[in-house]
Amino acid sequence: MPASLPSFAGTTPQGSILLLEGYDALAVAISSALKKFAPRYVTVVARSLAEARVLAAKSAPNLFIIDFDPSYPGLTEFLHEMQGAHATARVLIIAAGVSREIAAERRSFGALQFIEKSFEVADFGAAVQALLGPWRESESASSRGTLGFLSLPDIVLLQCAGGISLAVQVKDSAEHSGVVHILDGEISHAETGGRSGVDALGEMFTWSEARMSEAERPASAPRTIHGPWAVVFLEAWRRAGLSKPPGILPSEEARPKTGKKIVVIDDTEMLLIFVEDVLATADPNLQITTALDGVSGIKEIERVIPDLVLLDYSLPDLNGDEICRRLLQEERTARVPVLMMSGHVPEMAAAAARLENVVTTIAKPFLSDALVDLVQRTLAAGPRLAPSSRATVAPVAPAPAAAVAALKPSREPKRPEDGENTSESIPAIVSAPSTQLAESVTAAPKVQTVSPPLVSGRQNDVVLGLFLEVVSMQFTPQLRMGAVRAKPSSFTVSLHMPSAALRETFPLKTGFQLGQTELDTNGRITTLRLSPTLKPFQPALTRNAFEIGDVAVIPAQARERVELIPAAAAAMTMQLLAQLELVGVQLSPTFQVAQLILKWRSDAVRVTFSSNGIADEKSGAAFETAAIRLDNSARIAELLLNPIR
Repeated sequence: MPASLPSFAGTTPQGSILLLEGYDALAVAISSALKKFAPRYVTVVARSLAEARVLAAKSAPNLFIIDFDPSYPGLTEFLHEMQGAHATARVLIIAAGVSREIAAERRSFGALQFIEKSFEVADFGAAVQALLGPWRESESASSRGTLGFLSLPDIVLLQCAGGISLAVQVKDSAEHSGVVHILDGEISHAETGGRSGVDALGEMFTWSEARMSEAERPASAPRTIHGPWAVVFLEAWRRAGLSKPPGILPSEEARPKTGKKIVVIDDTEMLLIFVEDVLATADPNLQITTALDGVSGIKEIERVIPDLVLLDYSLPDLNGDEICRRLLQEERTARVPVLMMSGHVPEMAAAAARLENVVTTIAKPFLSDALVDLVQRTLAAGPRLAPSSRATVAPVAPAPAAAVAALKPSREPKRPEDGENTSESIPAIVSAPSTQLAESVTAAPKVQTVSPPLVSGRQNDVVLGLFLEVVSMQFTPQLRMGAVRAKPSSFTVSLHMPSAALRETFPLKTGFQLGQTELDTNGRITTLRLSPTLKPFQPALTRNAFEIGDVAVIPAQARERVELIPAAAAAMTMQLLAQLELVGVQLSPTFQVAQLILKWRSDAVRVTFSSNGIADEKSGAAFETAAIRLDNSARIAELLLNPIR
């Protein structure tokens, strides 16, 4: 069943987003991020093209987000269907391999925008906010690439990024026809009329209102194009004269902008769009120019001598501190204040402390209100604030996600066929601990735990293996075993996932250690957290011999019990097996797993002397956890186990 994630309570939805994602965990992850970056939009989730068609008809999406890794056969035809029904919608494709050079040359003028796996949350947020952002009225819809302007370059980029083999058949409004062959993600052949190769590809790139369809690539197809697809694409793109999109004619009422000048330098095209649109909406008189690299940015600063520079700390050619040093060396640019942006907060803070022209910083990802507020305050302060006046804006809470590593699943798993019912329940997501925003900045909406989009079941069950060292054993006056007191012999635990679907979604390639444990008012475990460790799980050797080191008599209600304490040099060890439910995954800002969150299903556990991996979750003797003692870090320090008879 597809998920429908509503906007925050108390807000009126501005529109909807349709997410096409075949992996349940990523669907929850991306949906969670969308609640952060597009809180006024309802998100609906489809696992197949068939579901997407139904949901698009119901929700009329403003934005399509499509994970094309691995690919969806028939996506070209689907996009044409959506073009006819939702021509003003925009599309963000999640795929691999779209080079920065192509992105820089296409800019935002294609109907399809791309974000590369694995992506950081800041880049994803910038892309979403840019595509849903307040587009400047002086520009036509075509300048920001809506579905209504879908063309062959979009489809070629899409299929090459998917790394697949097929033929793209092309027809234009003048009844011209042609074909483009793609072999394992490389452009191998193009033909139209009497032309072939790159010339033919460039010719077809110029066709207006072209319609594309997918077909099987013939095994005997000729190869008229050689070389990396990105190089071939750019050559055809330039031959078609598409490197410089047609200028936008200003409306009759447009007036020259007379406001303060800002230069924005960032290597993420979508972030540039987002920043430019947000600032222009807040103050239409601002004169904003952008640059995608450090060298171009310095030239632009020297050309306009801006009132403020927004500078990304990490650029492909020059880092932020080098750019700031060059600006300080020139008299004309030395007094220009710099607002530095980065997701690498410690490095950015260190650079800002060294450079007197860096007057403030903002950590990615940031929300529009925070950016506007900081820019307005910095512009109002004028050139070169004193170092003591510097401000720092903390990052918003990282968008939550549900992958156990970066968002880059293997290409091997097969997607479900359209209409195939593969519903499995998956864990919900919670955000990582975050720093509060500075008081002067509007706080972001509180991140909520996102419920699983599919019907809940027992597919999230996991079996936890924890090795224990016996502290003492109690016996009744009839010498029947009573309670066992034990402590963890190691904080490293094992996890066994009976569900094949869950194992595929969460391929655990790392070990885990006990983290914080939450208890209810009766002292029973409710929630257990596990933290990843680079050290893989190694089964410990159990020892079933119990050598008595001391004997004590303890009261037990109306009758006394005997407590046996093992010899210090010969501790008894065993393995506790507990069935838990995986209910959440907490991630770092780079989408790396920070914690697994497990619900303690029952007090009933099993204890075994087997030191092997968990082969049978019902092996061993049945016990119940009667009491838990936690250490100062809220980790399990000791358990009291009672046998179940």
